Amino acid sequence: MRQTLLAIITLTALTAPAHAQLARSFSSATYTGVGGSQVKADFDNLGKAYNLDAIGGYHLTPAQPWGRIAAELNLGVTVSPGKNSGGSGGLGGGGGVLGGGGGNASNGNTTAGNDDLQTFVLSIQAVYRTPGRLYGMGTVGYGLTSTSIQEIEDNGRTSASFGGGLGFKFGENTAAVELLYTRVSEDLQTLGIRFIY
Repeated sequence: MRQTLLAIITLTALTAPAHAQLARSFSSATYTGVGGSQVKADFDNLGKAYNLDAIGGYHLTPAQPWGRIAAELNLGVTVSPGKNSGGSGGLGGGGGVLGGGGGNASNGNTTAGNDDLQTFVLSIQAVYRTPGRLYGMGTVGYGLTSTSIQEIEDNGRTSASFGGGLGFKFGENTAAVELLYTRVSEDLQTLGIRFIY
C-alpha cells in the first residue's frame, strides 16, 4: 500500500507541471517542485512513514562551469504514518515521566509510547548541483521538525540537516527528477524522489 501511494505521488509529480514551466526551471531564477519521501526514524519499533513534499527554490548563482548554488524552502507532511509495533511500555519501569527523554538511551532502541510515526518538516537549505544533464547534488540546511514521537521531540524540534543525491535534467535547462537522501535530524532520515520544474 505504501509503495503504491509513493508511486501515485511520483506519477502525479511527473505529470503535473505545464509545458511552459518545463522549459524554464534551470534557466530562470526561481523554480518549484513536488515529491514524495520515505521517512525513517532510528527506533526499531517504528515503520517507515511517507511524506508529500513541496519545494520552492531560488538560484543564488548563474550557471557556471563548476555548477550552480540555490536556496530552497522545503515542506514535508506525512500522508502515510509509520506503524508502531509496540513501545517499551510507558507506565512502570521507572522514570517514564521524570526521565526526560531517557527512552531512547535506556530502552534499547524503541519508543516508550505506541504512537505511529508522523512528521512535519519545514527547512531552508543551500543546494549545490554539479553541471550537466546527469548531475550530483549536496545540501546543507536548518529546519523545524515536529513529530508524533516524544523521544524525537525531546531531542529538539530544530536541527541542522545535510544530504546528497543524483539528478537528471530532461533538457539542458528544463525540468529534472532528483533522488535525494537527507539526514533531517539526530533521529530522522528521508529518502525521496523530487520533480523540479
